[in-house]
Amino acid sequence: MERTEACPRAESGFGGAVWDGLCGGPVLLPYYHMVSDESVPHLRHLYRYKNTARFAADLDFFLGNCQPISLEDLLGHLYRGRPLPRRSFLVSFDDGFREMAEVAAPILKAKGVPAVFFVNSAFVDNRELCFHHKVSLLIERIRSQADSALPGKLAAILNEPAGAAGLAARLLKISYADRAILDQLAAASDVNFERFLAGQRPYLSSQQIRGLLRDGFSVGAHSVDHPFYGDLSLDEQLQQTRESLRFLQIQFRVKQRAFAFPHSDAGVAREFFDRLAADGPVITFGTDGLLADDRPAHFQRFSMEKSDGSARQILAWQMARFFYRDGRHRSGSRRKRKAARPGELLSA
Repeated sequence: MERTEACPRAESGFGGAVWDGLCGGPVLLPYYHMVSDESVPHLRHLYRYKNTARFAADLDFFLGNCQPISLEDLLGHLYRGRPLPRRSFLVSFDDGFREMAEVAAPILKAKGVPAVFFVNSAFVDNRELCFHHKVSLLIERIRSQADSALPGKLAAILNEPAGAAGLAARLLKISYADRAILDQLAAASDVNFERFLAGQRPYLSSQQIRGLLRDGFSVGAHSVDHPFYGDLSLDEQLQQTRESLRFLQIQFRVKQRAFAFPHSDAGVAREFFDRLAADGPVITFGTDGLLADDRPAHFQRFSMEKSDGSARQILAWQMARFFYRDGRHRSGSRRKRKAARPGELLSA
């Protein structure tokens, strides 16, 4: 993939030792879920997402301050000691939505920016619908006000007081372990998840994934069906991870073992990383922002969707958060991390 040459001068406010300390050390790892100019009902009640103009502006900001690198560049640095540019960034996307091939990839390709697309093996070819996306579709149905009796019906199933606002908040708290109740709620709501999958086809197809690989992009694993890893046993965590990695190796001949934790790596013990690495070299990614990790093959990314701000504003907030947490860590405070739940990004 032909790359756009990075501007040698940082944008005003991001020059000097502070910027170099962040960009010259760990690579910047911004990540997204969705880029679309349309309303996306299976996401709109979970978190914000960028339209094409704002996404392009984000890329222009990073290109004006850093050099884009690929997953292969990062792996070469990690395992073969190859140097990275003094200021570098690697863009990634989670959850494997079809818009990654249809919308994001053409913009990235035009600007010469490599990227990694992390996919859930159960959702490829639209075989299953993620339980979080079911939640968003149910909230969409409730808020359509097509059936004034619907909140009461659903509240009865959930043993909750009636009321659309409170009901939406309750739906967002449904856990992976309790996800089966979503099908009961859908039946009571006249929401057909299978019809939605067949009609909207929200996730990448195998053909689209092969197209991304042919275009020089990288594809990594993101678990089987997107659970909170902190809620799983160690064996369940490993099963989700190994199966999703194996899927990419078998179906698409992906050689690199790259894995991004769904939601967060909070609650994942060191033994997980040790046992996973015993299978072979693997690079993993969390979502804890500008934070150096003590595991050399584990990197933390930061979300570009937690606010409506520009890339410059988001990075400034991440930098402030980095120095605040670094100061607490240096003073002896323990860093506490909590997995983000659906809906929390909207209030961040």
